[in-house]
Amino acid sequence: MERVHSAKEYLEYWKSAMADIHWFKKRRLFDYNRDEMIEDVTREFGSPGSIGLVARSQESGEVLGVLGVTIRGNAGVFGRWEPAVRLKWRSGGAGEALVREAFSWLRSKGVSRATCVLRVPHSLPGSGEWHKALYEGCGFERVGLAGIMLLADLRKANIPVQRVRDLRVVDGGFSLEDFADFTRRAYLSTPEDVAVHGKDPFVSILGENMRVLRAVKHGDYGSSAPECWKVAMLGEEVAGFIIGFLPKSEYRPSHGVIAELGVFPEFRRKGIAHSLVVEMLECFRKYGCRYSYVGTPRSNEPAIRLYQKAGHEPVFQIVSFEKRL
Repeated sequence: MERVHSAKEYLEYWKSAMADIHWFKKRRLFDYNRDEMIEDVTREFGSPGSIGLVARSQESGEVLGVLGVTIRGNAGVFGRWEPAVRLKWRSGGAGEALVREAFSWLRSKGVSRATCVLRVPHSLPGSGEWHKALYEGCGFERVGLAGIMLLADLRKANIPVQRVRDLRVVDGGFSLEDFADFTRRAYLSTPEDVAVHGKDPFVSILGENMRVLRAVKHGDYGSSAPECWKVAMLGEEVAGFIIGFLPKSEYRPSHGVIAELGVFPEFRRKGIAHSLVVEMLECFRKYGCRYSYVGTPRSNEPAIRLYQKAGHEPVFQIVSFEKRL
């Protein structure tokens, strides 16, 4: 086990170790992009609070695998799909050795936890099994709710429009504090809502929710015009809301992201959520987006059905892991 100090050297090892990972072998729509990840590895390597570890064969000196870790706050964050170990070496313990060395280094830096995330293509559900088993075997636990990401091709989506009596969808006129209140009313008002969203800090903790809302509003994730902040009015009452933004990336087609969607319990099952999604998709089209992208907990079956009715199909499953050190 060794630490690599040259970015160029580490990148060559990283490319070799990643060779069997599905997104590295073949470009996939909205999956991790090989060129983008190379840029990320190059940029992060050698920065304060980062380490690049390499496992070698004691007999031949051949590189068996790599693991990059970056300290963010009080957490050590593993690189995407890392440790990266070639298929032929996965049963030899190289992945476990890399994780143990990373834990030791993080403890020496006073870091109290390690985290990692797997985003697995819906069409390749078995592709993450080795990593899941490795993480859990090394003491990681799954945290939060597993998520699902859905994608709609706005050129092909034929979305039925429902007319809701007395419904108006308006843009603007509400503060970030209003939207934070809307979030809590829509996501935490019933025991069923709490079961789905209660452990999500970006929903359940007001300060975290406000931080995300400010970041979206200020364009940290992509442009978010007033038209991307829509409120459903049923008569004179607020019934629900939807927030979107438009990321820019040279590695993905133009798309909009539905960041939040909520309808208050007393107004559900009236078609309001569907109407809000349709309005947001029209907004995305207006700004030249080809796709709509959205995520929700896998346990939120009503939301999944709603998005599918609005032309979205599942593309990724997301599982988060954490290890207390």
